[in-house]
Amino acid sequence: MKAIKKFFSFLGKALDNHPLIFFAVLSLVENFTVECLSRRSIVDGVLHVVQSPTVFFYNSLIIMLTLSVSLLFKRRVFGVVLMAAPWLICGLINNVVLSYRVTPLGAIDFQVVKLSLILMYLSKPQRILLYCAVGVLLLAIIALWIVGPKISGKVHYGKNTASIIGVLICVMIATNLAHNIKAISSDFGNLVGAYKDYGFVYCFSSSMLDTGIKKPSDYGEEKTAEILSTLPAQNNSPQVKPDVILIQLESFIDPKTIKGMTFSDDPAPIHTYLRENFSGGALFVPSFGGGTANTEFEVLTGINLDNFGPGEYPYKTIMLEESVESIAYNLKNQGYSAHAIHNHTGNFYDRDKVYPRMGFDSFQSKEYMYDFETTPYGWCKDKVLTEEIMNALTYTDEENGINEDNPRFIWTVSVQGHGAFPSEPIAGSDNVIKIESDNFTEPELCALQYYINQVWEMDMFLGSLISALENRKRPTLLIAYGDHLPSIGLESDDLTTGNSYATEYVTWNNFGLEKKVRDLRTYELSGEIMKSIGFNSGNLTKLHQMKSDENSTLTEEEYQDSIRYLAYDMLYGENFQFGGEKPYIMTDMRMGTLPIVAENIKVMGESLYVQGSGFTEKSKIFINGEKKSTIMLSQYSLMATGVTLTEGDSITVGQSSSKREVLSYSDPVIYSENEHFIASEEDLMQTN
Repeated sequence: MKAIKKFFSFLGKALDNHPLIFFAVLSLVENFTVECLSRRSIVDGVLHVVQSPTVFFYNSLIIMLTLSVSLLFKRRVFGVVLMAAPWLICGLINNVVLSYRVTPLGAIDFQVVKLSLILMYLSKPQRILLYCAVGVLLLAIIALWIVGPKISGKVHYGKNTASIIGVLICVMIATNLAHNIKAISSDFGNLVGAYKDYGFVYCFSSSMLDTGIKKPSDYGEEKTAEILSTLPAQNNSPQVKPDVILIQLESFIDPKTIKGMTFSDDPAPIHTYLRENFSGGALFVPSFGGGTANTEFEVLTGINLDNFGPGEYPYKTIMLEESVESIAYNLKNQGYSAHAIHNHTGNFYDRDKVYPRMGFDSFQSKEYMYDFETTPYGWCKDKVLTEEIMNALTYTDEENGINEDNPRFIWTVSVQGHGAFPSEPIAGSDNVIKIESDNFTEPELCALQYYINQVWEMDMFLGSLISALENRKRPTLLIAYGDHLPSIGLESDDLTTGNSYATEYVTWNNFGLEKKVRDLRTYELSGEIMKSIGFNSGNLTKLHQMKSDENSTLTEEEYQDSIRYLAYDMLYGENFQFGGEKPYIMTDMRMGTLPIVAENIKVMGESLYVQGSGFTEKSKIFINGEKKSTIMLSQYSLMATGVTLTEGDSITVGQSSSKREVLSYSDPVIYSENEHFIASEEDLMQTN
């Protein structure tokens, strides 16, 4: 206790007499600690200081700015701890994050990642440790507020505010100088490399402050007209209008691209068959080890993610406000209906809110799926998607113009290949594919063994889907690709592709498309799909197709500038390309390929039975909007006990997400005692 009191006394005197000097020293120490945590090595932290002193001191100055805010606190030790703790906490979180994925921590992660997802990666002891650490931290903050020393005298707010402004001006000047000498950059083409070169503090700060697409310097009607004049005229002349199925496979790569690995059998035979017989090629993705939603954003919209802020997820920013050109909208303009499927929660990455702004008519998420298997880590296996895709292709809804002859676009996001990956064998695992390699440690081989067998099952799902499509005998184009490499420690040197940002896309069709092999960037894929079936709807699609033409004179710089310009105009600008009024109207998207239906209710005593269709384990009974504890009896029957109904009560069925949000409700059934009350169990059975 004496030592603690002496320490606090020293801090109090230093902060009282020489606060700015103290902040400068503390910021250097804290920045070094954060860099060691972020690089997961003290040696690498030291090398960063030695090799990039300008960057190190610049990042320390940013920390000093945040520490200087404590000048406004009477309890200045408490203020310093309050200002310093977030950087250390973020450094610790980044250290943990990098053990599960390659992409470093960004500000947007605090919006994207839910507590339930974090807990999936932790063992029970680790969860308990996490809860204890949070509790200790809160108690420490409270205790410091109570017993922490105060400065002597009054807080000179005017003088101290001037000091804070002075540090801010120093940061602004240093930022300008660092940019001029190219010590730092606002262009984060490679997020992993940027964090390594420019430091965690600057990059994380940029991810908070730099979002969206910057306004082009020449933005206006004249420049818009100039770009539009270079695009080809709309000329949609398809010989057939096939159903189009586009599948994003979670963390999927062909294991045969891993160097020095031998397999007991082909770990991805369906992909091998498709590669040899149909169009395909390498796909260069924007993410490595994570960032699923950003890969799908590029594929669906045709917009290069590099145009946004570092580490930004448009699904969590502008796409919650604006609609945008997408392959779904472009195909709908040609008479298609558009349907999304994902065997994970519907509100993850806010897909339930974003997909209507991309033109989808329905969205079948895991909450609407019945009787599916999961991996040892709780991820839904992909084989459930075969039935879900076939349902989306075959259901009819005459009221909304969806009939048997209506061509359909099916967008599917899989989840089975998601980490974490074990470092020890999982009891009871049936490894169909056995592997051997001298290039990896035993824990790494264990993780790869698990991952490769998940890949094999995902590949089998693709085979079962193709079989179902062959039996259907309707013109169909199927495209499947991996969204990014798995976060399993693989680097570019471990791969035959030599590129950790390269996956693969494969295709299948049953109407005689010519085989073409072409490597693509993800934002070029949808344009290539449209081109292969004879469509060129949409300005971004036209731009991509024009660039892909072998006779194109469009330079790469002009191409990227035009993508950025058109994207800015429709997301942040005046929609000059559309005459001032965007044609992409947010859809009234239905959750569930087929609606959840509550057809009838029966009441016996204090038990309420709801009869209908489409029920799953996520179906909950609501009485006048209040959720009741619900037991699923079957896909056609739910029960709630301990309820008392009165005449005119409204009973609905809602699909609850893992976030405890309700994604959709059925139409209500109004309770009438004369119609719905059943006196005995025998009478109840007669009504079923």
